[in-house]
Amino acid sequence: MAKYVLTYTPDGEVKKELTYKGETFSYTMIPDEFGKTGDNKCFDIQVSKKFPDEPGEVIEALENISFADEDEIEECLTILTDYED
Repeated sequence: MAKYVLTYTPDGEVKKELTYKGETFSYTMIPDEFGKTGDNKCFDIQVSKKFPDEPGEVIEALENISFADEDEIEECLTILTDYED
C-alpha cells in the first residue's frame, strides 16, 4: 500500500516522504531567502530513476501528490496502490 507522510518542524522545514513498491522516497523543503528549496528531486523524478518503466498515470500521480489537497492525495494514493500489485 502506498503511503504519504508530511512532517512539519518548528524551524519551518517540511519533510515529504512517500512509500511506493516497498521503497521510501523523500525530500525536505528547507526555508531560504526565496521561500523554500527542496534538498532532493521531487517524487516523480526519484521514482522514475528507480522504476524507469512506470506508466504515465503513476508519474502524473507522483507529480500531483506534493501539491494536492486531502481528497486529491487520497486519489493519488489509490492510483499508486493499484499499480503496486
